[in-house]
Amino acid sequence: MMKALWLIIGFTFTVMVANCQDLDTSMLVGKWKMSSYDVIDNVRLSDHYRSASPQVRERMDRKIARYIDNTFYHFTSQDSVFYTDLSEGTVVQKSASYILQDNGILVIKSEEGKKEKKAKVKDLTIDHLVMSPIGDDGKAKGEMILKRIQ
Repeated sequence: MMKALWLIIGFTFTVMVANCQDLDTSMLVGKWKMSSYDVIDNVRLSDHYRSASPQVRERMDRKIARYIDNTFYHFTSQDSVFYTDLSEGTVVQKSASYILQDNGILVIKSEEGKKEKKAKVKDLTIDHLVMSPIGDDGKAKGEMILKRIQ
């Protein structure tokens, strides 16, 4: 029994230490494309989507595909980020500054300085980035997975 308790304590400590390590900001530099976003998956599982007519589902699928196909982030080594956003159905190119804080929070500030986007970086490797956008209420809004394209 005591051995099992020490095993659990050791595992918990290992996970805590791994989660507290600083993220390597240099690995963020490059071009990234969204490959999936579980919030979108949840839309497809919703009653509203499943009970919609085939035409409505098709329109929703086109919007979803357009969103995924057109979501890109290009982080530079000079703390600038160029990204795409959808504004009233139109793909818009934007630029901002960014900082990756020690707590794993990515903060993207618009050039005007009026708007700030935040996301919790959950995993960052040489070829994939997993983050959870943080809403105005301070809560994570799903899990977004991006793949490096350059």
